[in-house]
Amino acid sequence: MRYLVLFLLFFVHMATYAGDFFPSEYKQFAFKEGDLLVSKRSDGKFSVNKILKVDRFDFKKGSAINIQGRSFVATEDDYLLIVSAAYGDAEFNSFEEARAAAKTGKWTVKLSHAPNRTPGAAEGQVLVGHAPVTEPELVGYKRWRAAFEKGEAGVF
Repeated sequence: MRYLVLFLLFFVHMATYAGDFFPSEYKQFAFKEGDLLVSKRSDGKFSVNKILKVDRFDFKKGSAINIQGRSFVATEDDYLLIVSAAYGDAEFNSFEEARAAAKTGKWTVKLSHAPNRTPGAAEGQVLVGHAPVTEPELVGYKRWRAAFEKGEAGVF
């Protein structure tokens, strides 16, 4: 029994261990899959965005990731969260108009999938609702995920 407890303690520690290669803000995210968010664009218009997936990717020392076109090689074992979202067109004149569109599901998707690091994916976003993620919404995500796992795609 004592060995089982020690094993479990060791396993839990290893599963939750976070290295220092990625910044701590890359390891936390306030929203979840299916959350509907509203953001204000630089032109003053508002858009609705939807979180499709929040994935934890573990990186072993020596493995690489492409972030904004630059390759980074992990100097220690670590992880980060990658947020996949659908971004809406900046089609609303007010926050209230965008929130109402999110609740009724009447908003235009401009970019069906974008993989992002957690700080950028949360910036300027306000939670306004939730809707289940559907299989058709995951088509772009699944293509990106297959390419990412082969080292052929990166994140923003």
